[in-house]
Amino acid sequence: MKRSTNFLATAAAALLVTAGVASAQEPMKAEVPFAFHVGSKVMEPGTIRVRMLSGTNGSHAMIVNNYAARRAYIVLPKQVGDAPKSWLASGEAKVAFDCSTGTCVLAKIWTGQGNAYDFYGPKIKGGETMLTEIVMKADKGD
Repeated sequence: MKRSTNFLATAAAALLVTAGVASAQEPMKAEVPFAFHVGSKVMEPGTIRVRMLSGTNGSHAMIVNNYAARRAYIVLPKQVGDAPKSWLASGEAKVAFDCSTGTCVLAKIWTGQGNAYDFYGPKIKGGETMLTEIVMKADKGD
């Protein structure tokens, strides 16, 4: 069941990308000094670039890319909503990771404007939540 759900989510994201993109926000980048999960996949530490794609039907997908590691994943947000008040007050784009279990998981992205996006990740055991936030900057295409 999990495998078919992952397949359907990936197929939906691919369809969204190939069906035509109505708008794409400016790419953002962040230096992430640790490995982390993007959905069920693992992204190596380094410079990550993220781009939110908005489909013609109002759906969203995020491309998370690490050029140095030659990895790119398309993820669908589980929820779209308001950014945390502290993020809005700072005005800085941020990416947050849930590092509660010693394994970090992509949890939330806000591009500095509009909505924040929460993401699915592997099931984690209960315990103290430790959210690690990293500021993102506009990617000028180094």
